[in-house]
Amino acid sequence: MRDEKAFRKACYEAARRTRGQVVRFVPSDVGRNFETGEITYDHRTAAVVWTQDWDEDGRREILGIADAFITFGTITFVDEPGLLAVLGELLPGRRLYSRAELEAPIDLTAPRWKRHYVAEHWRPDSLGKILFNCWD
Repeated sequence: MRDEKAFRKACYEAARRTRGQVVRFVPSDVGRNFETGEITYDHRTAAVVWTQDWDEDGRREILGIADAFITFGTITFVDEPGLLAVLGELLPGRRLYSRAELEAPIDLTAPRWKRHYVAEHWRPDSLGKILFNCWD
């Protein structure tokens, strides 16, 4: 079970440390496997995206940063290095991905993804789209 309270607390503290303000949280729902904490800055509103994934080592919580405008089938990852660094301090043991990592292509034939439901049915073109999916 993900720790929603820790995630929200970390978003508030990260916003404070990076001079942003939390504007809302959007829970995961049907067709969207992640939750977001939206933090507004003078130059943009960033969404801290948070989900879980399973690999050979078991369950792990993962995070990234995206543009807050997320629609079904569309998610744009962004660089917000200060925010990512603070989240890393606040949420040790969680896997935080940079924009470059999330936009990297993946080999859908690799054993890790070969039988992954999202990879089989939606054929995403990047790591971020397989980890943080928003399809109906």
